[in-house]
Amino acid sequence: MKRMVRLLVLSAVLASALAISAFAADFTHCADALHELGLFQGTESGYELDRAPSRVEAGVMLVRLLGAEEDALAAETYTAPFTDVPNWAKPYVQYLYDNGLVNGESETIYGTDNPCTAQHYATFLLRALGYSDGEGGDFAYADAMDFAREIGVVDMANCDEDNFLRDDVVAMSYTALSIAPKTGEADLLSKLAEEGAIQDTKGYDQLFADYRSYLAAAGSQSQEEKMSMAMDMTMSMSLAGVPYMDYAMNLDAAVDTDLEHMDQTRMAMTGAMEVTINPELAAQMGLSQEEAHTTSDLAYYYADGYYYVSMDGEKLRMPLSFEEVMSQTELLSTGTAGQSEPICLVKDLSITSSSGVDTYTITYAGGAMSGLVQSVMGAMPAETVDSADASMTLGDATAVVTVEDDSLTGMTISMTMEMTVENVPVSVSLEMAVSDISVGNSVTVTLPDDLDTYQDITAAQA
Repeated sequence: MKRMVRLLVLSAVLASALAISAFAADFTHCADALHELGLFQGTESGYELDRAPSRVEAGVMLVRLLGAEEDALAAETYTAPFTDVPNWAKPYVQYLYDNGLVNGESETIYGTDNPCTAQHYATFLLRALGYSDGEGGDFAYADAMDFAREIGVVDMANCDEDNFLRDDVVAMSYTALSIAPKTGEADLLSKLAEEGAIQDTKGYDQLFADYRSYLAAAGSQSQEEKMSMAMDMTMSMSLAGVPYMDYAMNLDAAVDTDLEHMDQTRMAMTGAMEVTINPELAAQMGLSQEEAHTTSDLAYYYADGYYYVSMDGEKLRMPLSFEEVMSQTELLSTGTAGQSEPICLVKDLSITSSSGVDTYTITYAGGAMSGLVQSVMGAMPAETVDSADASMTLGDATAVVTVEDDSLTGMTISMTMEMTVENVPVSVSLEMAVSDISVGNSVTVTLPDDLDTYQDITAAQA
């Protein structure tokens, strides 16, 4: 039964990962982009994304994002009062001091090696975008995080306030480059290019423009409360490097979302699955041909704060609060439409158009998405998830999205995953196709009458 329980939990996590196109944690691709643009150099030990940023490192980044590095390096003397600034950083601190952009921790101590907080760095990025926290300005320092969320500098993916690392610095900085500054340019990157602070945008300005086009096209349905679709999924699984199983599933899904009270959402997914086990392994396991190739009807439901699964006559349920999971993964953050699909997750994006149909091909960074999956698992009820027995890492994912008449008409997602379940390494390659998308009042969610007979997982484990 415990194995069944863990499979149910993993299926819930996987369903969440596939249904939500925004994830969040290793932002090496953002560091690479910033390095390519000449905005992030790293250290002699590399990017060091897994450690906290220092105050002086944050200051250097601000100077670069202000497009002022050349001016700063032209300074011939260091007259700022701070005695703890290393020689290499003195031009940057001098520029910030001269322009009233930083304060020291005392009259003579800048606090060079002390950690920079998320709030402090968000303030720096807001200043780079032309916003002021001075008297009568656009925001107050105490409210910097809220204002940064409001304009999209901070989103659900790019900032861990409790464990703020250089990883977050590069994700937030990359995000800021895609945000329109207060002065009205298309984005901060374009502004830096127009001012000559960046000589070659390396195509990232086009990526940001395509990203905005994609958000505008796909966002038309983002607030639809009722939606139905057909989903077809295929999956291949290996255990410890040995091909183990091929899996196919088709589902008809319908959801009626209560955007104000997510736990009142109603969802129904019904269909069938086909499982084929490697014949050699099946023989070693003593399985017959019939047992090695099975088909099953299955159904998933969500209602009244419970997730229900029906398969092969076994009917189980577990408590699952959408509101709690989303709040713990920051999926309910307020802010711009871009937060529904953070730019810091996107490694590449291209558009093709034909006969009125726009096709967007998007590559998401698997390392960045893995963080959200782990946080979703962490938000699951403690009795259903044993983090020591189940972990997951996603490879890069590719989504191909078709849009016609400003409406999403189809999507395919391809991804790979590496998991450890009960100390066994599991490799998974997966593809899912979504079609027959409908929205509005024509969509109905039909729940079975016997949900009250489903057995609680906690009772099943006892």
